Amino acid sequence: MRDRVVVLVNSAAGAFVGQPEAARALADRLVTALERHGLPATARLESGATMADAACAATEAGARALLVAGGDGTLAAVAQALCDAETPHDHPPLAALPLGTANLLARDLSMPEDPEAAIAALAEGVVGRIDVGRVNGRVFLNAVVLGLFANTARQRERLRGAMTPVLWGRLGWRLLTAVRRWPRLRAVLKTESGVLRVKTHAMVVADNAYAERPGLLVRRDSLGRGALAIYVMKHHRPWQWLRLALGLMVSGTWRRDSDMLTADARRLTVFVRRRVIRATVDGEVVLLPPRLRFRLWPAALRVWVPAEAVPVLARFDGAARDLFRSG
Repeated sequence: MRDRVVVLVNSAAGAFVGQPEAARALADRLVTALERHGLPATARLESGATMADAACAATEAGARALLVAGGDGTLAAVAQALCDAETPHDHPPLAALPLGTANLLARDLSMPEDPEAAIAALAEGVVGRIDVGRVNGRVFLNAVVLGLFANTARQRERLRGAMTPVLWGRLGWRLLTAVRRWPRLRAVLKTESGVLRVKTHAMVVADNAYAERPGLLVRRDSLGRGALAIYVMKHHRPWQWLRLALGLMVSGTWRRDSDMLTADARRLTVFVRRRVIRATVDGEVVLLPPRLRFRLWPAALRVWVPAEAVPVLARFDGAARDLFRSG
C-alpha cells in the first residue's frame, strides 16, 4: 500500500442493497480510473464496522491518500480514526466518494457523484484541511441533531439506499404529524458567551454554519471558519414547521425564521433533563448521555478535494499532483 491511493469501499452502503457484486465492480472501476490518471491504487471492500480499522492499517502501511466510498457516517468513522492517531496532523488526505443517503460532506466539497468524474476531478484537485467537530470526543464532520429530527432519521435508516423526493416527502409528513405528540427537550446551553435555557423539539449543532440558499438539503460555504453553528427550533405547531420547510426549500431564508434561534461558538455544553438522548451524529442514530460537550477543532482533517472546493477549505496545502510527485 506504500505510496498508493488506498480505496476503501463500504460494501454495506445503502447503494449496494440487493447488489453484493456491485461493491467489487465499483472498487475495480475506481482503481482503473485512478491508474488511468497516473495514480497507483489498490482497493479493499470493508463493512461499515471495519472501515476505521482499515483506514488505520492503510495509514500505517504508508498509503499516500485514502479514497473512501461511503456515506457521511462512514466518513466520520474514518475521520475519527485519522484524528485520533498518534500523529494526527500527518495522516494521508481523505477523499470522499458519495454512496450514502444525503452525502452532505461530499456535496459541500464539490465531489461529483459519478465515479469516473470524481476521479478526474481529484486528479486535478488539491489537498487542504477542514474543521472537525466533536461531541464527547466523537468526531462529526456535518452535524449532531437532537430531538424530533433524530427520530425521523431512524425511520430513514430503515429505508436505506438513495432517498427519492417521494421518500423525503413521506419523512417530512411524518415529522409534521409527530410534532403534537413529541415531547420538547428542556435544555441548558452554555457557551463562551453565556448560558441559555430553551425548550425545543429539535436542535442542530453543525461543524460550521449553513448557507442561506433554497434547496431540499442544506449546504455549507465554508468548513474553515472555526466555529460551531447552533440552531434551536422553537417551533411547536405544524404550521410553524411548514413555514420553516418552505423557507428552506423555496426562499432560502430559513435562518430569519422568527422561531429559529441561532448562535456560533467554539465550545458548547448542553445539559438535557433526560437519562439519555437520542441523536444523530452525521446521520448515524446514537444514544448520548444528558451532558454533551461540543468542541470545534480548526483545520484538523486533511482532505483531497476537487479544485472547486478551495474556497470551502480551512487551509490550502497545494495541488494534489505535487503530493504524489513528492513521493
